[in-house]
Amino acid sequence: MNIIKLAVGINSVEDLKDRQELKRQKYGNNTHITRLFPKKYLEVKNNGSMYWVINGFISVRQKIRDIKKVEHDNGIQYCHIILDKKLIETQVIRYRPFQGWRYLNMEKAPKDLSLDEKRLDGELIKTLKELCII
Repeated sequence: MNIIKLAVGINSVEDLKDRQELKRQKYGNNTHITRLFPKKYLEVKNNGSMYWVINGFISVRQKIRDIKKVEHDNGIQYCHIILDKKLIETQVIRYRPFQGWRYLNMEKAPKDLSLDEKRLDGELIKTLKELCII
């Protein structure tokens, strides 16, 4: 079981990578904080990934290393999703906007891209942006 999340304010995979690197430098880890704790957390924690929707397309994922309930200074419980540092580019698939996060079954998850596919996929996206299609 996987989790899918909108990358709000992120314009590209490189942008996500840069933003996460800044967070790692500031806080020492790569943690995504959310309010809701997944009920299927064991399934997600044991073999799941966080799939990121960037500009309306699933395009990258990160392995989920751990999921923890953490009480912040304000007394509110939060869910800390600890992510792997490595970003793995996937097939680019259009995905409609939503709030929060959703589960994404393994069968519906996009496949990882090979090096050749990354090159072709990047060129295709660049061309579509130039044509103002996306």
